[in-house]
Amino acid sequence: MPSLAATRAETEGRAYATSLGLRITDPYGEVGPQRRAGWCLVRALAQAGTMGTVIARWPDAIAPDGAADTRHREIRWLQDHGVRVRYSWAPLAAADDGR
Repeated sequence: MPSLAATRAETEGRAYATSLGLRITDPYGEVGPQRRAGWCLVRALAQAGTMGTVIARWPDAIAPDGAADTRHREIRWLQDHGVRVRYSWAPLAAADDGR
C-alpha cells in the first residue's frame, strides 16, 4: 500500500503532465530509475530524439541513488539529448514556469 506522500506525488505528477498535454512513460515504482523499464524507455526515447520533456517531482527522482553527482550527470545527459527537465513539485514547477 503506497504512503500518503507517494500517492500525493503520483497524483501531482499526473496532473502536471496532463496540464501540459504530456504522456507518462515512467510511472515510477522502483526507486532507482535505471532499474525501471519506464526510465529505460525514457532514455531510449531521448537518445532517439523523440522525447522533448521529462517531468520529475524533484531532481533526486532522476538519480538512481539520490546522489547529487549522479543526478546532475543524468540531467545533463537528458539536456544534451535535447530533453527539457521539468518538475511537478509546486515550488520547483513555479520556478520553472518562466523558462
